[in-house]
Amino acid sequence: MLPSPAELRDLSERMRAAVPSARTDEMKRLLANHASLLARVADDLERNAATVDPLLRRANVERYERLLATLTDERTRRVIQELLEEENAALDKERRQIRAWRLRAEELRASADQFEDGLARTSLYRAADNLDRMADHSEALLMGFPRAPGEKAG
Repeated sequence: MLPSPAELRDLSERMRAAVPSARTDEMKRLLANHASLLARVADDLERNAATVDPLLRRANVERYERLLATLTDERTRRVIQELLEEENAALDKERRQIRAWRLRAEELRASADQFEDGLARTSLYRAADNLDRMADHSEALLMGFPRAPGEKAG
């Protein structure tokens, strides 16, 4: 079954976004070329969707299927898989950092509760709040929703 134009565009954008992360110039060219071809196929599919002649429509679909088969060869899949694994490793590292900030904030609050001096307690609570804000901001960036500067976190 031929993917929808939206699915093809999504894959094209993911490939295009992976280009700067590619290790070699050859990988960069391969990904950029495949991204362009996928976008072109998506455009062609939308443009030819209104084709009335079923034989012409079927011929176009077969042509697109052959083109997509060349784009998804083993070498390309391996390159994309490597890039996705690198991206996931970076995301995991960021998530571990966020968890560490939240854990440290909890520890600071627990320590603050043991102080009788109001100034020390306030300072520890403020530091804990700052850690929570950093974690909130990093989470928002990971999800693609950066907060505006000065916007209150949490």
